[in-house]
Amino acid sequence: MDFSLTEEQTLLKDTFERLFREQSTSDRIRATEATGFDPALWAQVVAMGMPVMRVPEELGGGGSSLSDAVLVAESAGRHLASIPLVESIVTARLLADVNTPESRSWLGRVADEGTIVTLALHAVAPAVGQDRQLISGGGVAQGIIALRGTTLVLLPAAERPVANLGQLALAYRNLADDGEVLAEGADAVRLYHAAIEEWTLLTATLIASASRQVLELAADYAKERQAFGKPIGAYQGLAHPLADSWTDIEGASLLISRALWALAHDPGHAAAAITMAYWWTTEAAAKATVRATRAFGGYGMTLEYDAQLYFRRARAWSLLKGDPKQELERLGDRLWTEHSTALPDAGLVTIDIDFSDEAKAFGATCEKFFNEVMTDELRAFTFHTTDGHDLQMQRELAARGFLFPDWPAEYGGQGRTRYEMSMLRRAFGAADWWVAAIGVTNLTGKIVAAFGSDEVKREILPKFASGDYNATLGYTEPSGGSDIFAAKTRADWNGSEWVINGQKIFTSHGHIAQYGLLIVRTNHEVPKHAGVTLFLVPLDQPGYECREIKTLGGERTNTTFYTDVKVPDRYRLGPVDGGAKVMAHALSLEQSAADYYVSALARQLRHALAWAKTGGDKAPIGSRATRARLARAQTLHDITDLLGRRCLWSGVVGQQDKSFGPMAKLFGSEAWVSSTTDLLDLAAPDSLVTEMSDLGVIEQEHRKAMAATIYAGTSEVLRSIIAESALGLPRSRM
Repeated sequence: MDFSLTEEQTLLKDTFERLFREQSTSDRIRATEATGFDPALWAQVVAMGMPVMRVPEELGGGGSSLSDAVLVAESAGRHLASIPLVESIVTARLLADVNTPESRSWLGRVADEGTIVTLALHAVAPAVGQDRQLISGGGVAQGIIALRGTTLVLLPAAERPVANLGQLALAYRNLADDGEVLAEGADAVRLYHAAIEEWTLLTATLIASASRQVLELAADYAKERQAFGKPIGAYQGLAHPLADSWTDIEGASLLISRALWALAHDPGHAAAAITMAYWWTTEAAAKATVRATRAFGGYGMTLEYDAQLYFRRARAWSLLKGDPKQELERLGDRLWTEHSTALPDAGLVTIDIDFSDEAKAFGATCEKFFNEVMTDELRAFTFHTTDGHDLQMQRELAARGFLFPDWPAEYGGQGRTRYEMSMLRRAFGAADWWVAAIGVTNLTGKIVAAFGSDEVKREILPKFASGDYNATLGYTEPSGGSDIFAAKTRADWNGSEWVINGQKIFTSHGHIAQYGLLIVRTNHEVPKHAGVTLFLVPLDQPGYECREIKTLGGERTNTTFYTDVKVPDRYRLGPVDGGAKVMAHALSLEQSAADYYVSALARQLRHALAWAKTGGDKAPIGSRATRARLARAQTLHDITDLLGRRCLWSGVVGQQDKSFGPMAKLFGSEAWVSSTTDLLDLAAPDSLVTEMSDLGVIEQEHRKAMAATIYAGTSEVLRSIIAESALGLPRSRM
């Protein structure tokens, strides 16, 4: 797994970033509004060989990969380059692939003279009447490539440019007119459709990059603009929508990267990956550009400010191909109907989103275990249980090495890698086996390993590793909510041990746990963050009381009481009053575990598909509208997966960004709510019934999902973290 750029790609990115930053300025963009074309900028990119960068070297081009073209498109989108760059790159490659005397003649003019050739984005029937299309780049192109039936033709220039939303070089062209035949037959059709796929991916890159840039502009403004005595970026009403859109656009960029990877390594799914990236990018950009422009208030509505340029351009790029909702329908077709789509040659793709063979093999071993042991009774248990804890199964998982296999061998583990652990968690999800109690005990064990004494490690960790013992988290208090550092539960030193008194709430698994990881106040004379300490508290003693709380999702949680509960000092984790550092480590572990949300989204989609495929000729999957709804759920799953993979990879290689974990958790938990809501709607009214069935699982997941936006950091807290760490906005919570 590798999400980084090579040195060569970094150099390429920096080169074109510098070019567009210096040459595609706001003044230059405004100066081209009448035509949507900057001739001076075009002359520079032609001199640098950009239009023919994807043409093989033997035909006079740069021989660059599609990954390189994506990097160029990123810079062009970020600076709203007023040139038909994507269209030119795509058509030059198309002319090279056609490789007839006619196409080579035009290719030479593109390379030597900077002749602009663009393409019609929709194939047309053989010339019967008129087929007038709005052509991207048509306002300045000398040639337009179109597919008529099975004939690839090159038409002369279009009509005069038309004024338009994005100030692009657009013009109409009647594609039924006579033109120069470039090629005919199946190969001509295949090459044209491959070019459209390449255009789709590169245009998605333009849109995502422009959206990212306008969000950064909005954040910069929000850091400076004052209202009511502080920067407007400190207000959650502004910061949180920007954080949501930043996360959405990050998801779009990852989908684009995944599409590149699929072209090189998984061509059977590449067409769907391209369509998914394009649809989601248009969806995310529509929200992002509005939110960013509104962040400027009334100034954002004026032509003096640049935000409106990004709003208009990103919106226009998103609509060039037609209604983006049609792309969602196309995605559903590509995912669940027989189809064959021509694909572009991506060239060298260095990004790697996949797990290693070793990690996948370990996950497969765990899946095999579940396939062997899962009975109808256990499947019913997973559906009806309120806590997911089965002591016999937990002991069996421990014996097979599937409980905490990433722990050191000396404490009962196998030293497995993070990648192997991710595949293990996905295997649990595929079996619908609950991981909540196991996950909390695992987290507690890791905190003990990181902050406990050697004595406590030797005492506690083997107990957990055996499967016989569990832990619970004592963070939240009735009066504190998400503000865990406002803890009122106190620990007082009596000269020989600590004495704990107080109450915790939402202590899930408190009824089956032998130990509790508690944050308590040990100092009342200092600021709240500085006066808390973490303890591992033995719960099998007088003074501990656990009362059940029933929840909307059918999961049991508890409120727990501590009355003169005794804790030896050896169970203290970290220094006295040093709990903030320990909690930061604990929360980072929780918020980076995206596999939980990936599994939840996969579960509901799996059951939704099973429902949709039931009914023979009348099965819901036969409806294009139904496939589109399922495609939306698949997209939310895939983005969560990619955000989680990036977070996992960055932690392994030591390049962790503070926003990566919160983005994965925020998107995954909110996607769980959004996806189950839509799937429940899709199957209504049958989805209302509470039963052990495919629709019954979706109904149950719908009730469970909301809680995921609260635990391990509420969505509101995570949005604040993203706003601060990714966008540099001021702290928006006290």
